[in-house]
Amino acid sequence: MKKKLFFLLCVLSFILSGISQTKNEVTILYLLPFHLNEGFISTSSLKNSTEIHQVKQFEMMGFWLGAKMALKEYESTDKKVRVIVRDAVKDKPALNRILNDALLMKDVDIIIGPFYGSLFPVAAEYAKNHCITIVNPFSTRYDFVENNPYMYKLVPPFVSRPEIITTHFLSQPEQYNVILWGDSAVNIELQAYKYFFNEHHIRFKEIHTLNIPEDIRKTNLIIALFDKPERVIHGVNTLINQEEERSRIVVVPEKWLSISELTEDFYNLPDLYYFTNYFVEQNSDRVKQFQTDYTFYYEAPADLADYSYQGYDITRYFIDLYFAGFAPAEVQFKPLSYHFKWQQILNGGFENVKTRFIQVKNLEFEEVE
Repeated sequence: MKKKLFFLLCVLSFILSGISQTKNEVTILYLLPFHLNEGFISTSSLKNSTEIHQVKQFEMMGFWLGAKMALKEYESTDKKVRVIVRDAVKDKPALNRILNDALLMKDVDIIIGPFYGSLFPVAAEYAKNHCITIVNPFSTRYDFVENNPYMYKLVPPFVSRPEIITTHFLSQPEQYNVILWGDSAVNIELQAYKYFFNEHHIRFKEIHTLNIPEDIRKTNLIIALFDKPERVIHGVNTLINQEEERSRIVVVPEKWLSISELTEDFYNLPDLYYFTNYFVEQNSDRVKQFQTDYTFYYEAPADLADYSYQGYDITRYFIDLYFAGFAPAEVQFKPLSYHFKWQQILNGGFENVKTRFIQVKNLEFEEVE
């Protein structure tokens, strides 16, 4: 009896020891579109960071630099992080050579793939078949998450936007003229608004030209759903020149903010809002420290536009999530640019449903909680 008990204790000790070791070790495969085989690019003719990030070889470099910032933070801990980086562009055979390399892929626990959507199904299928967590940072495609319990989709669905609009403004919908201001182009976001409002019996008016509704007793809640620059400029002039006889709320696409022709008159519009997938609070002490460290290492500022914050956040968060046994409530790290609120799809993976709602106020950007 004592021998049997001793044997069981030895087996249990061995199992616990094995679990303890694997829990402190993680291997990450980054699949990044570095375009290493597309020739040398001379940087001497590039005038600013915007032009640099438009070069294919550099479009995801900020993501990788941000990721390296996150990886540095594990160097002085008891966690062992093994990193594999491979160039993944639009070449399916090249991607398959990476995934079919048994020695390379033997210990991979997480695949982070900010590469082109045309190849993502290949990597996703591999991750599913080999029970490897795979992170989809920038795609809006829902089908990647269906039937794949190892997938994490970071971009929130468009339906989360009318949900937020309803929560913040439409507790008494009869007090608003809800206006969906679009154009003739097919728009998935517009369809999401129409579906949500119809499902929740919220009346709305769909227009192409901004006309004032007849009921002047209500607040106009205008949701713009187009982003072609010439149309935007004309629409902004309409908003600015429109005589205000009642209160008005305007929600615009984030792309409007990148149109250089827009003046302060646009940013000074009262009750101006937009949605975004990621947002950085510039006055945060953590953000300031990250900026200082990033500039020290790379002699360039971190920027959402070149994905440096996203690379940092995704790397830190998913390493910590792995060590927390994929229990989000146990992750203490708070991303700088994301808010994660996971919703698991039936028989599928996880989708982040937390979009960011930002108010433009006094020429500053403030998140609406």
